[in-house]
Amino acid sequence: MADSVSSIKTSLSAEEVITRAVQFFSMERWRATTQAGRSATFEAKPPIPWFMLLLTLIGFMFCIVPGIIMYVMVVRKMYRFVILVVTVNPVQGGSEVVITHPRRVSRVVNRFLAALPRLPA
Repeated sequence: MADSVSSIKTSLSAEEVITRAVQFFSMERWRATTQAGRSATFEAKPPIPWFMLLLTLIGFMFCIVPGIIMYVMVVRKMYRFVILVVTVNPVQGGSEVVITHPRRVSRVVNRFLAALPRLPA
């Protein structure tokens, strides 16, 4: 699965950004696997969309084969560990936050980046 990269420049220090990232992603049920002064790695199993679960149940109701196909091809592949890496680089007046993540967790990443104060231009 291809990873996406999101970035923002903030007025916070690198240590403060990492602290906020650990707090934010822990509240979102992500587990911090590694943490350093300028980077942190998180992993989790994101929830499966209700629509996919509904399609799997409908597949099982109509016939066993479509349900098994939905389970193996879609649900099982979606319910794997996802790794998210937060890297912070110091810049003049603050720091630059770069987050590498899979596309399906971009909503959580965008909420975290929106919570950070932006660096005035």
